[in-house]
Amino acid sequence: MSLVPIEDGQSHIVPRDVVTRGHQVADACRQIVMQCSIDLKGKRYIKAEGWQALAAANGLSPRINCVEELTGGDIRAVCDLIRLSDGEIVASAEGFVGTDEPMWSSRPRYAKRAMAQTRATSRACRSALAWVVPLLDASLQTTPAEEMDHAELAHVEIAPKPRAAAKQAQVVAVEPKVAEPRAVMASREQLDQILKLHAEARALRPTTIKPTELYFEDLRGDYEIKTKKVSQGLQSDHAVEVIEHLQGVIRLGAE
Repeated sequence: MSLVPIEDGQSHIVPRDVVTRGHQVADACRQIVMQCSIDLKGKRYIKAEGWQALAAANGLSPRINCVEELTGGDIRAVCDLIRLSDGEIVASAEGFVGTDEPMWSSRPRYAKRAMAQTRATSRACRSALAWVVPLLDASLQTTPAEEMDHAELAHVEIAPKPRAAAKQAQVVAVEPKVAEPRAVMASREQLDQILKLHAEARALRPTTIKPTELYFEDLRGDYEIKTKKVSQGLQSDHAVEVIEHLQGVIRLGAE
């Protein structure tokens, strides 16, 4: 029995070749995708960076089409997945951040816009490339990590101390639970990336992005930073939000 090529109007597609290509992409991207995934109850969920790696390996690139602020404060973003060889749109998806989400209802406006774009990016990549995920690892799920409950994900990433260790010292009961993990500060790499992205975003949109000193003072107010230097009091998860926001500004400014 021989395979019958599928006519798509321009070229012949042989199913076996498509599957072979999928295995090649999985082998090439397995390490970075696993590194860009998070564990939740024994299953792993891929973050936006992992989905973008899969897209790049297939000659595709996500592009934000629009970001809308809806009535009531909800935010909707649409992302197109572009084939780099000819600029054709192969998939589109929307990302949404609602005011009914406890994690996001009180966050700064720019952070909610950035998350809507991140969710749209992951969803657009997933709609075209979900079939490759089982070839990577059996524990990987096709639901993007950004769509999972944030509080639950944060609990998994923190990795609480073993109960046995807590019983060895009575002072453990006095310490605030998970206070230390929640206070993880932004790394040097994250701060350097923020400075680099800020310079690029300001060059593209000087009327929207404030100068460095004023921009960091806004971050102080947004995240209630008490330290003398904003860079010393910015937490790692907040740094991720700032980076995503600046990346979104750059994507929009480059269009």
